[in-house]
Amino acid sequence: MPTAHLPRRSVHLDFHTSPLITPIAQEFDSEAFAERFAQLGVDSVTLFAKCHHGQLYYDTSREERHPGLGEVNLLRAQIEALRPLGIRTPIYLSVLFDEHAAAAHPEWVARNDNGAPTRVDSHGVPGWRILDMTSGYRSYLADQITDVLEHFPDADGFFFDICFDQPGFSASARAAAIASGFNPDHETGRRDAASAVSHDYMREFRDMVAGAGHDGVPRSVFFNSRPRLRLADELGYSTHDEIEALPTGGWGYAYAPSVARSVIPIQPRAIGMTGRFFGSWGDSASVHPAAALKYESLQMSALGLGICIGDSLPPSGRSHEAVTARLAETFAHVRRVQNESKGAARVVEVAVMRAPASAEGDVIHADAPGPGELAALRLLTARGIDFDFVDADHDLSSYRAIIVLAGVEFTDKLVQKLTLHVEADGALVLSGLPDDLIAIRELTGLSARNDLAAFTREFVRPVPAETGLADFDYVLPGSVRRVRTDDDSVVLATVTEPYFDRTPERFSGHEYTPAGHATTHPAIVVRGRVASAAFELFETYGATAIPEIGDLAQAALAAVFPRPALHLDGPAHLEGTLQRHATASFVHLLSYLPSRRMLADVETVLDPVPARNVAVRVRLDGQKPRSVTPLDGEPLPFEVADGYVSFDASFDTGHCLIAIDLDIEE
Repeated sequence: MPTAHLPRRSVHLDFHTSPLITPIAQEFDSEAFAERFAQLGVDSVTLFAKCHHGQLYYDTSREERHPGLGEVNLLRAQIEALRPLGIRTPIYLSVLFDEHAAAAHPEWVARNDNGAPTRVDSHGVPGWRILDMTSGYRSYLADQITDVLEHFPDADGFFFDICFDQPGFSASARAAAIASGFNPDHETGRRDAASAVSHDYMREFRDMVAGAGHDGVPRSVFFNSRPRLRLADELGYSTHDEIEALPTGGWGYAYAPSVARSVIPIQPRAIGMTGRFFGSWGDSASVHPAAALKYESLQMSALGLGICIGDSLPPSGRSHEAVTARLAETFAHVRRVQNESKGAARVVEVAVMRAPASAEGDVIHADAPGPGELAALRLLTARGIDFDFVDADHDLSSYRAIIVLAGVEFTDKLVQKLTLHVEADGALVLSGLPDDLIAIRELTGLSARNDLAAFTREFVRPVPAETGLADFDYVLPGSVRRVRTDDDSVVLATVTEPYFDRTPERFSGHEYTPAGHATTHPAIVVRGRVASAAFELFETYGATAIPEIGDLAQAALAAVFPRPALHLDGPAHLEGTLQRHATASFVHLLSYLPSRRMLADVETVLDPVPARNVAVRVRLDGQKPRSVTPLDGEPLPFEVADGYVSFDASFDTGHCLIAIDLDIEE
């Protein structure tokens, strides 16, 4: 069965333009528009039919048509300019933001618990009003979609934006909640009712736009601003996922690579989206640094995802040459990388299991990495170990190692899955222990020492012979669980206790009581293929950034998973991934270092960081390497030993793609 087109390189062309600006698009030139996107080398451009202001940008008799368009049929002209180039043109429509409808029908605006209109803050000032999808606005929007379909019956796809769940206090929202069996007087009932409303209109709009594009390929459909903690339950609404993450716009540099690794196991048809703005959407009078744009795009390419870069069309309708040049530079390199590694798939051997995110609060960003996830991201990618974020219900059969973060509930079903994994020679790392150790006694060899009390704040001391780390006491933000080990266990770190617990009346020094009493109580234990930390190991590193705590986490994994497909020895900021197809393996190395500059509370990347003599080892799995060649360089010398091909890589440009061509027997 044919599937909707999934772009490899695309642009999301914003055009949120107030009706107070007139005229608009008077400098739009179809030939220049086509030349621009031909220069960029993209295969898809998302174009606006309707913006957040509620304005329409095509030749329609509806009153919402932007008053400044005059005789310009903008969306039609854009589509006709790009299609001869083989560029697909999904159509954008704003859903919950519509200033025109909000002004014309105040009764359609969602209400808060005080009965006041609901709106979002925009850079410190009141911004877009939020529409109520239980009001007459829903049929109004459906009529707009029908109008778009009548004018563009061969549309290639639809991008529905601002589709978050909006709990409501209006009479229609209360009635809708009651009709669906939810209690509108309780927060949980309102939240569940809002989710049901979203699912209902997404189902309606999906069915409305179902069909084929101009070339007979099924239309793409995407509903943006949905909570990814429910992604598995919402797969039927969108044909793919678009991971929107502008690092300088509030998402940060950990969001995209983290969320991508939770999306791909559920919806592999996904693309990553950043923006050409220095800040976020709306910051159109700025340009993202070249190094930053390249870095963000290549992070997604290294995961096998297509990339989308957000841009904005000025009200005049003519794009800026400086922006075009910046985008062209980025897309040109990405295209070379994609073509070189075409057909290769990620080599993912590790699953990082995390507790499900809470459905309360800001569910849109609930998938942002917490301390444990952030630690896993930084520690694993620096060593070249690619991984997926999964939950306890995920199929674990394809992974060689499982890291279980703190907070995961050890149900009988999960313990059985982990036991089968270890019995099949899989590795297991526990970052913290459940309250009841009996359930995992057979797995870990650990039992509780309830006769021993812990201090409020304690220390861990690595065992040098097992970890290669110094015999030093490293402070923790909390305590270590007291456990007893089996005789066949290997201890990687022990507990050191303070002289006494700190209190307002009894303290020593500025912060915490010094380490005073070294013990033999185990803090990290390895038994067979299972490593267990009696404290929240990954979470502690993610919260404190103490390098040696991160080293202990890596030592625990290495003790049970010593032969990963890719192993890197380089600087801590390095990011590495491995891709393979039948005739070659590809190592992606990224060397960028986001930093906060000046007084602006924003991290960005201004320059790549030169990397020197990065030691790379790739497991061969019985294959024989013929050559090792960087994308922009001469073949590298290499050695083959112990089932690995080894070589050193040095590069100045921030990214290095190294192809390992394999001898294939005919």
